[in-house]
Amino acid sequence: MSTLVTGATGMVGRRVLTELTRRGLPATGASRSSQTRLDWTDTSNWDDVLKGVSSIFVVTPVGSALGNRVAGFLEKAADAGVGRAVVMSAMGTEHAPSDSDQRAAELRAKDLFHTWTVLRPNWLFQDFTEGTFASLARSRNGRLELPVKRRTEVSFVDARDVADTAVAALLGGHGGREYTLTGPQALTFREVVKRTKGTESPVWRFKTVDEAGFYFRATNRGWGERYIDTLNERFAAAVSGRAAEVTEGVRAALNRDPIPLARFMRESVL
Repeated sequence: MSTLVTGATGMVGRRVLTELTRRGLPATGASRSSQTRLDWTDTSNWDDVLKGVSSIFVVTPVGSALGNRVAGFLEKAADAGVGRAVVMSAMGTEHAPSDSDQRAAELRAKDLFHTWTVLRPNWLFQDFTEGTFASLARSRNGRLELPVKRRTEVSFVDARDVADTAVAALLGGHGGREYTLTGPQALTFREVVKRTKGTESPVWRFKTVDEAGFYFRATNRGWGERYIDTLNERFAAAVSGRAAEVTEGVRAALNRDPIPLARFMRESVL
């Protein structure tokens, strides 16, 4: 029996799959571009994908209107005999409407599986090197422009901490737990940009813009309206102070402190 890792080419899923493989554990990565193909909009191969799977790590796509599809996949997994599900959403999802994409996946996992764990990470440090912020900055000659205030703080978390927590949950001992995962301190976007110059990050400058300005820049990137709206909701939450909280999630799950920005910087030097 093996573990199925969805979102296996993403910032967290890739690291979960790598760690399971490093430990010599049977694991399969699935995504639209993986050898094991998993497309939330195409149910035709779901039975095959789930053959021999005993546990799953599920990442719900943000702002893609696929919450019901993910919930359907979880139902199919439970019917196939999968016993353990680890679902990753985002910080604050527990306050979202029950029919929102990520909240719907959380609730179905709780209903369907005897052993489940929910992970809700804050924005990742890796967003500046390989994720959303990096993508935006590359399109603006290194300038990251976001609809937040100059003093908006976020308790950014390292993707490795999230992946390590996911692996710990997949291996047992964290059933029925919900972890909000943050880094050890809250930082402004400007502070992170200033301190990560010279790393893998393509972000060299930071500028605040209004929501309309961000919408214009994001649509120019070809991003969908629902995805942009979801990002704007998360930025609004950050502006209101709800993303600045520093939690004990990483310590509770891993019995160690979360990775700080300084270590992330040292290990991401160009």
